[in-house]
Amino acid sequence: MPTDVRRGVVVLVAFPFTAQGQAVRKRRPALVVQSDRYNRRRDAVVVAAITTSQGSRDLGCKVRVARASAEGRQAGLRLDSVIDCQTLATVPLEEIVARLGTLTPELMLRVDDALKDALGLTAAGAPAQPR
Repeated sequence: MPTDVRRGVVVLVAFPFTAQGQAVRKRRPALVVQSDRYNRRRDAVVVAAITTSQGSRDLGCKVRVARASAEGRQAGLRLDSVIDCQTLATVPLEEIVARLGTLTPELMLRVDDALKDALGLTAAGAPAQPR
C-alpha cells in the first residue's frame, strides 16, 4: 500500500460500483479528493472515479484529461480519461494497490469546480440553488 496518499494523488484501487443491483468492484485509477487533514486521521480515503468513458464528458461534474498532455503524464494515466466527480467512494487505505501520479494544481482547481457542481456547493455562505 502506498504511504503517500494525499489530496490530488492518482491511485489504483478496486473501485466499488453497483451493477444490476449487485455491489461489484473494478480495478481502476481514482483521484484522492479528501482533505489531507482527514487523510492523516482515517484508515479510509474518499476518491473520485477516473474512467475512459467519454459519454457525458462535458457535464460540469467531469474533468477531461488527455493522456498525451503534460497533466495526463504527470497523473500517470495510460489512456484519455475523465475524472468523474459525481462518482465518489470511500475506500480503505489497504485497498489502494499503487500510486500512479499526481494532478497539477491547475487541474485540481478544475476538479474542485467539478466537485462543487456534483455536490451542489456554492460560495461560502451562499445557499445552493436547486436546478
